[in-house]
Amino acid sequence: MVKEHNEKSAFGKALVLTVILFLVGVSLGVFIESYRSNSIKDQYEELEFELLDSKLRTNFYQLMGEDFCDIAVEDNLAFSDRIYEEGKKIEVYAKFNRLGDKLIEEKKKYTLLKTEFWLNSILLRDKCNEDYETVVYFYLDDPQEDNIKQSQNVQSRILGDLKEKYGSEIMLIPLPTDLDVSVVNAFVELNDITMFPTILINEEIKLEGLHNLEDIEKLI
Repeated sequence: MVKEHNEKSAFGKALVLTVILFLVGVSLGVFIESYRSNSIKDQYEELEFELLDSKLRTNFYQLMGEDFCDIAVEDNLAFSDRIYEEGKKIEVYAKFNRLGDKLIEEKKKYTLLKTEFWLNSILLRDKCNEDYETVVYFYLDDPQEDNIKQSQNVQSRILGDLKEKYGSEIMLIPLPTDLDVSVVNAFVELNDITMFPTILINEEIKLEGLHNLEDIEKLI
């Protein structure tokens, strides 16, 4: 009887310990994912402020009748590099995220910010006669087919190499098309984008499917 009691006691203790460890693990996981989500939110809000500040400064110089192009373009080029680097951090967070809804909402807001930046870049390039290139990369955030996922992974690395090589001469703007962001949907429809990945260079040249670095370089 004593032996049986001891066995039950040991089993009970083991069960309690297992439950405690499980709850600690779940709580830690929730904390980590919440931290990642909040980090993305903070990055977005900081970038949003920087873009608004840059646009308002441009408007100010225009109203004052001063030459605004040099300052506006310099701000935009710096923001291009910043938004690209922050985007890479968000993708790293996304790979380990398990609380999808919060992350998707932050991705949507970030996509809107990148789209606004793209439009601002087009306006500045045309108004100030600048010669930088816009390279917009349309992709699926959650591809269901393995061949699309593999092609996008390869294309992302190639475009990363392109950005590293040319720096601020290129505005590289990755835009997911499956987050139900209406302005992105409009661009997709306008440019008849049906294949992924697709690259749009300077709003004129459309490259569908996977393309190597040399092919892209010839067109910029």
